[in-house]
Parts: sequence; structure tokens; C-alpha cells
Amino acid sequence: MHSFIRSIGFSQIKKDVDLFPLLQMTIDSPDMRSSYEKPDGEVFIEMKKEFGHRIGLAVCGSNIDDHQAFHIEYFYPYFRGQYDSVNEEIEIERHADKHSYAAICDDMRLGVTLIYYLQNISDFFKFTNGKMITKTGTSVLSALSTEGKIILPVEEVDTSRQNQKKKFMKRNNLLSAAKEGDEEAIENLTMEDIDQYSVLSRRVMSEDLLTIIDTSMMPYGIESDQYAVVGEIFDIHHSKNMITGENMILLSVNSKDILFEICINEKDLIGEPQIGRRFKGKIWMQGYMKF
Repeated sequence: MHSFIRSIGFSQIKKDVDLFPLLQMTIDSPDMRSSYEKPDGEVFIEMKKEFGHRIGLAVCGSNIDDHQAFHIEYFYPYFRGQYDSVNEEIEIERHADKHSYAAICDDMRLGVTLIYYLQNISDFFKFTNGKMITKTGTSVLSALSTEGKIILPVEEVDTSRQNQKKKFMKRNNLLSAAKEGDEEAIENLTMEDIDQYSVLSRRVMSEDLLTIIDTSMMPYGIESDQYAVVGEIFDIHHSKNMITGENMILLSVNSKDILFEICINEKDLIGEPQIGRRFKGKIWMQGYMKF
């Protein structure tokens, strides 16, 4: 059972046997079907069916026998995003246990390597013939969440949003230069981090951490594509699972200047979402690359 199946409105499904009718429905009447014949003659097939607005199940497998019977290899819940989130050099690698893929990039805004679960596998096959690649392109990110809460925004005291954006861009330029080996940039970043650490050490003695840090995105747990995030909400939409009637909340958030959407079951969200407030929770990052 996929742990994020409840995020798309199937919170009552607890056993694999309850999931089989949904998988069969996806195979019998998919909204999207794509295939690719591998060099060894095996045909990889991906089928997707929406159970809500841009929300659904993807079933992947292959036709490998003379009768062209479809063999399910794996499935996953998905939520398709709509914002261009990252435009960096992306490395795509296959997972060890199945024909699923992870996209990896070093985004200067995060300070850590960003990894997400690749949604458009068939496009990847057709573009690369199944070979691992490194390519600069645009990624559209989205996420599923099984637990989250709404928290208040940080009070802006001494700097405007425009000044914050300028500082952010300046730091990104320094990080880019440091990555190329610029010693002056490395020294400036080191001094900046020391000063920031000193300020934070003083403030954290009398303030809550979430009143100091406005947004964050950090890897969570042992899964490489799961994160603990704090992001500012700038748009809100709602969707309903057409099978179960459960409601999902679609939050457009800005975290570390990266725009993406989060889909969470209404039952799993604590607090009242409003534009300007922040989302804090754990997410499974997905996305597709524009080949």
C-alpha cells in the first residue's frame, strides 16, 4: 500500500485488496496511456486516470508475453503541478528496484540537492532511449502530503520584500561563483554565515524558530524525495475525489523562492489556509521535466 494514497482522497483504503478495483479501473479506462518499446523488445506502458482535478493514479507495467497481457510492475498516486519551479541542470537516474526514475539537481536557492520523483517516464524514454542523462531544462514540481498545519506569517520588521529578494539574488550569485572555485566568494559566504549564525543564536534564546525563519525545505527521513517544508501560501484551490467524495486542498506555496503546489487531504490539514499564511508539513516531491 502506498503511504500517500490518502493524499488524493483514498484515506479509507487500508488493504491492498481494496485497492485492486481502482487499479483495474485505471487499466480499463485510462485518461492517458503511453508506451515505449525498449531495445530488448519489452514494451513499457504507463496508464493514468484522474480521480480529481490533476489528481489520480498512475499504473506502470509491461506487455511481455505472446498474449500481450498487461503485467503491473508498480503504481503511485500523483498530483500534476502547473508552475515552472526549477530551471537547472537535471540528472535523471533509475531507482534500483523498478522502472521508476528520480530527477536530481543542485539548486542554489536551496543549498541542498533537490530530488523529485519523475512523473513523465514515457517522455523520458522517448527522448533518451532509456539512457541516464544530464540535461538543463525546466521542471514543474508538485507534492503530496499526509500531514500539515497552517501557521501565521513572519512579521516583516526591518526589510521589505524587495530588499529580501535582492539579498537572496546576491547570495545566489555568490553561491554560483563559489561553486566555480572563486575564493573571494567562498570567503564572503563564510563570513556571512558566521554573522547569520551569531544573530540566530541570540534571537533563538527569546524567540520561536518559526518567527525567525520564514520558509525552509529540508530532506526528511531516509527517502531522498521527501522533505519537511515551510512555505508561504500564495494561492488556494479545492478538489474532490469523484469516487470517495473526500475533499483535497491544493496549496500553491513559495518555499526558498521555489514555487510548487501541495495536495493534502482536508482531514490531514490542521488550521485554516489563507493566502499569506504558511504551510508547515512533510511532503513527497514529484514533478515532470519539459523535454
